[in-house]
Amino acid sequence: MVNRFTARKEFFGSLVYDNSRCDYIPFDWDATFMFEASQQFSSDEVFAKMEGKLSPQSFQTFVQLCQSIDLMDREGRFQGAFASGEPAPNVLAAPLRVHLAVTQRCELHCRHCAQESRDGAADELSLDDIRRLFDEMAELGVMEVVLGGGDPFLREDLFSIISYARQKGLSVSISTTAIFLSRVLAKKIAELGIKGFRISFDGSTEKSYDYFRGKGTYRRAVRGIKTLRELFEKTPITLHTVLMKPNLSELLTFVRCVQKMRANSWSVDFYRPVGSGAADCAKLALSAEEVRETFHTLQRLSENTSVKIEVPHFPHRSQRKGIYRGFGCVGGNIYCHIDSSGNIYPCSFLTKDFKGGNIKAESLKSVWLNSAAFRRFRGLPGNDVCRQCEHFSACRGGCRARAAGGESINAVDPCCFVQEREKVQPQISK
Repeated sequence: MVNRFTARKEFFGSLVYDNSRCDYIPFDWDATFMFEASQQFSSDEVFAKMEGKLSPQSFQTFVQLCQSIDLMDREGRFQGAFASGEPAPNVLAAPLRVHLAVTQRCELHCRHCAQESRDGAADELSLDDIRRLFDEMAELGVMEVVLGGGDPFLREDLFSIISYARQKGLSVSISTTAIFLSRVLAKKIAELGIKGFRISFDGSTEKSYDYFRGKGTYRRAVRGIKTLRELFEKTPITLHTVLMKPNLSELLTFVRCVQKMRANSWSVDFYRPVGSGAADCAKLALSAEEVRETFHTLQRLSENTSVKIEVPHFPHRSQRKGIYRGFGCVGGNIYCHIDSSGNIYPCSFLTKDFKGGNIKAESLKSVWLNSAAFRRFRGLPGNDVCRQCEHFSACRGGCRARAAGGESINAVDPCCFVQEREKVQPQISK
C-alpha cells in the first residue's frame, strides 16, 4: 500500500508529497526534524529535543495544523515515509516532476511543432527502460510524471506504462492532442486513475484548427475530447493553446470551446521558435506589443467568465518561492524533460545545448545532480535588468527558451514587459 505522504530531505528542510492532492509542500529543517523524531518518540519527547526552538504554543499549533490535514496522527506521529537519499547543496535532490516523451511519433504536421522530427526514434525507450526510470523516481521521491510525445496514444504499450507508474505510486498526467485516442484504451486507463489531461488545442474553429494541423483534425480532436470527458467525469481536463498571429483573434471563441467541451480550464502560452516550427517564426511569433495587449485581454476575460483561464504571468510568479536559487526558470531546477530516446534535458525547448545524459546509461539522480549541462544551466549569469527587478526572488528571470530564441539565453524573457526593464540597460553574457 502506498503512503499518502512521501517526504524527501532538501537543502532548506524537506518536501512532502501529498498523494491525495498531488502536490508538494515545503517545510523547514525544524519541521523536518519533528517529522522524523515523531516516528520514534512521543510528542513530549520531540518537543524536549527541540531545545527551545519553539514555544509550547507554537509547537502545539504546528502539530494541530499537521493533524488537520492528516499529516500527523492523534499522537503527533508523522504519517508518511522518507525517501532514501540526502539533500544536495543549494539544489533540489531530485526533480519534482519528470516530463517523459514516451514516443516522438506523430502523424500530424503542425506548423508550430516544437519537435525536429515526427518519426519514431530508432532507439525509442523500451518498456523495461521506462520501468527502471519509474523505479528510480519512486526511490528518489519524484512522485509525478507527465506522459507526452509526439502523441502518447500512438505508443502501443501505453496502458502498461501507466499501470506500472501507478503501481509505483506515481501520479500520472497525460499531454495529448486527443486525436489518436482509442476509446478501448481510454476505458482501460480510466480504471488506473489519471491526475489530469492537457489537450493541445490551437484553433477554436474547424478552419483555424485544420490550418495548423491538417484537414479533418479538428473533428477528430473534438471527438477525442468528448470521449475523455465522458469516461473521466471527475478528472481535470485542460485545453492548452499556443497563441500565435493566426489565432490571436480567437480568444473569446476559445473560451466558448472550453465551455462547450466541458473542460475544466483553458491554459495559454506564447509561441516559441523551436523545432520544425521555427521555420515559420515570421508568420507565427507575436511582437512584444501583441503579447502585452493579449496578456491584458486575457486578464479581463478571466475576470468576466466562469472559465478558469491559466494566464502566463510577467514577471513569472513562482508558487514555490525559495526552493531553488540562482537565475533561470523552473526547467532544470524543479522539472526536467526526458525524450523518447532517454536523453535528459532541463526543458523540452532547450535540447540542442543542454543534454545532460541518457537514462539507459546513467541514473536520473546522477544526471540531475552532476551533469555538466544541468550545472551550466543552473549557473547562467543572467542580466542586470532581471537581477535588479523587485520581482526577481519569485520570477528568477522567466522562460530561458524564449530568451534563447531571441537575443541570448541570458537576456530578459522577450514576453516580459514590466516597467523595471526600462530603467536599466542590460549587461548580458552571450
